[in-house]
Amino acid sequence: MQADGAAGQGAASGTAYRFQCDVRALDFWKLTMRQTYRSLAGICNIVFTAAMIALAVRFWNTAGDLFQVLILFACLLFPVIQPIAVYLRAKGQAAAMPQGVVLEFDEKGLHVTVGEQHEDLPWRQVRVRRQSDMLVVFSDARHGYLLTNRVLGKEKEPFFAYAKEHTC
Repeated sequence: MQADGAAGQGAASGTAYRFQCDVRALDFWKLTMRQTYRSLAGICNIVFTAAMIALAVRFWNTAGDLFQVLILFACLLFPVIQPIAVYLRAKGQAAAMPQGVVLEFDEKGLHVTVGEQHEDLPWRQVRVRRQSDMLVVFSDARHGYLLTNRVLGKEKEPFFAYAKEHTC
């Protein structure tokens, strides 16, 4: 097992994989935006933006100043304003995250250590979902841990296979 945030395999303690979480605001932003635009809300955002652009093209020259400002705001709402607002919220989430979260995985399940606190979760409670640039380890339906590619390194695919083997 390697120390300080690196993935390791085959430790004497029986830990198969060990990762130190390093979640940044950009990671929360990517996850939130991906979830939004893969949902019905994301489709509505796209349709609304396209409709506002069509409205702007059709009525821009004949519209008054107030109407032009409203159309411009509506055109920028989802492609510009929403991502900025989501990033600002993600910065708050990242700042509120405890530092030094260590996730260890073995045959029994997930072991979470934060400072002096420790929690053990059996595999039956754990779900792992693969994203392009991270793995999300769910401890329940609403809570989980982000393991980014920079934390996982070359261990991403072997670890995902290991987790899939134990959670299915």
